[in-house]
Amino acid sequence: MNRLLLVFVALLVAFGFAAPSATADSFNVFVGYADNLRASGFFPTPWLGDAGVVSQSPLGQTLDTGAIRIDNTGASSITITNFQVFFPNIATTFAIWNTLVIGAGQTGIFTENNFIDTQFDTSDFGIFGAFPPLALAPAPFNPSNNGIGGCSSTPAVLATDPVDAATCAANVPVISFMENGNPFSFSDTGQILNTGGWDFVNNGVFGEDGNESINWNSIGGQVNRGGNTPEPASLLLMGTGLLSLCGIVRRKFQA
Repeated sequence: MNRLLLVFVALLVAFGFAAPSATADSFNVFVGYADNLRASGFFPTPWLGDAGVVSQSPLGQTLDTGAIRIDNTGASSITITNFQVFFPNIATTFAIWNTLVIGAGQTGIFTENNFIDTQFDTSDFGIFGAFPPLALAPAPFNPSNNGIGGCSSTPAVLATDPVDAATCAANVPVISFMENGNPFSFSDTGQILNTGGWDFVNNGVFGEDGNESINWNSIGGQVNRGGNTPEPASLLLMGTGLLSLCGIVRRKFQA
């Protein structure tokens, strides 16, 4: 049975790292970008003022800001404290948020607050400045890429520019906080918060809408401008398959 337990733990670890969404202690983490200065079909939803959404940020703000969303999928409230976001390329940590209680089934959003529209204007924190390298340009200019480009490009496109891809990998924003007193840290590997590492307001040059909005993407996975959220059915199937595999292993040891 000890050997069976070790196999089971190893399988949990392996499948946990392969999961498409960031799930920890009954919550999911997402990243997005909100810009209401110009019209766009990519504004993140749900948002402030929607049913079940809690935030410190007031309604009616002018928005040009990165945003982090935490969905409480558990049966009881969670308390988020010491919420911070670190950007390696500018060696700066943002800690502009207070404690937030997210009730069971609710969504918490961390974004700019106090009506200061430059407070968390994270599209300006990228490594490429105004424009991405042409190899990492977004679609439709580069049909092989997604709608963001830069450091948010698809793996296949990043592979065509290994030097810039390495620079991107070295400058991933990191989100950290305490949840009910427990420390958690998540890496924005898709670099949604810094809009692919370039000033996304210039996306009109590549045939887009000139708005910086990016819908919610599950943190740590492959991204696109229209969003990429976890699929509970897929996660359920993964869990069912894992339990079946453990049953097979157990029968093998009992044989």
